[in-house]
Amino acid sequence: MKKITIKLLFVAGLLSVCAACSKDDDGPSGKIDLKVQAVAPTTEDKVSDYSQFTVTVSSERDGKTMTESLSASGSATFNLDIGSYGIEIRGKENGKEYFGTTGMAQYGQSTTVSVDVENLSVHYTGNMDGIVLSELFYNGGTYGGTMMHPDQYIVIANNSDREINVSGLALAQASNMNTLPCSDLTSLLPDYVVAANIYQIPAGQNYTLAPGEVYVIASQAQNHTESYTPNTEKDTGIPVDLSGADFELADNDAAMSQSAVDNPRVPNLTKVANSMPGGVTAWMHPYGIRPLFLFDASGIEWSSFKSQNGFTYNDRPQKDAAIQEYQGYKVPTNLIVDAIETTSATTPYWGNYTSKSLPVTVDKSYVQATIEGCHHNTFMYRVKSTDGKFQDTNDSSVDVKIEHRSDFKGYPEGWRNE
Repeated sequence: MKKITIKLLFVAGLLSVCAACSKDDDGPSGKIDLKVQAVAPTTEDKVSDYSQFTVTVSSERDGKTMTESLSASGSATFNLDIGSYGIEIRGKENGKEYFGTTGMAQYGQSTTVSVDVENLSVHYTGNMDGIVLSELFYNGGTYGGTMMHPDQYIVIANNSDREINVSGLALAQASNMNTLPCSDLTSLLPDYVVAANIYQIPAGQNYTLAPGEVYVIASQAQNHTESYTPNTEKDTGIPVDLSGADFELADNDAAMSQSAVDNPRVPNLTKVANSMPGGVTAWMHPYGIRPLFLFDASGIEWSSFKSQNGFTYNDRPQKDAAIQEYQGYKVPTNLIVDAIETTSATTPYWGNYTSKSLPVTVDKSYVQATIEGCHHNTFMYRVKSTDGKFQDTNDSSVDVKIEHRSDFKGYPEGWRNE
């Protein structure tokens, strides 16, 4: 049996060349033995006995799953049809939860796959712990017959029982596309996530959220309905009124048209870096394939950070494009306050979900973030638990829902008083 060791978070990046044919019912036939071996990537992830852990293998072709218990040493073997499969390992030891996963990969012969299984208790525990992404609108819409997204926004919420000052909180977009993974970037996981752009709530201020309170952060804090002329045949909804947002980017580099309108009544975020200005990657990708994450930058001095954490990498802007050189910044995972691994199965130029852009300690899974494609008014929101708080299990597949909103008014001036 040939043995192949595949690091958890870029397994599919190494094998994705074959994955595109996995949905073809007329693909290769035959049986293989797929041996799964759990491994601990760091000393903090070591497990003495894996026998209470389970491993689930899911087929991309028909969606069926198979679950087995691991041996004490962390192995299990599946007899499968040749095809494309994803792997998940879950378990607990001494009250600690562990998890490991791979993206979909094609297996054409018997092999051994080593899966990094990480201790999920290793996560951010700083002063901003409890801040969550409660709502995201990155998808954009078709307005007046034209695809556009000047009305992108996010909502952050204080999901704790104490006041939290979010001054210094940073918003970043992951450089790595989870549909077209780059080995230069995935090799840094789980310790770092490389950011393509970084914007920060002004540091050294008093921007305190009481328990349950939210801030709306807009790309442009405008009433986007004012210049809207309906096209009933093509429009997917109406633009969002964001004139009542609490913060805005108002940055030309974060606007698809590269022409942002500033609202003088709304504080601007501090632009730290944007290595992909303009176009669809300017702030939030409309397909969600470069996930957004929040990190605590309240103690960061940016010139030193850029000098020490600058990272040059080679990547493809699209699946059929030539490799180019890019610049990003390594963000330590232990600073990430919250994130949602968004992705899409409907992209025309960037492929389908292959492997994660974020560590499993931040988000165990991922969520398909588009219904029909980009510019279809697809909104994403975090569900509520029975206690009235936002559900935050660090598993976006159950914490987050998406829906199409054709008549959402947004956050106009005075929305808190309505």
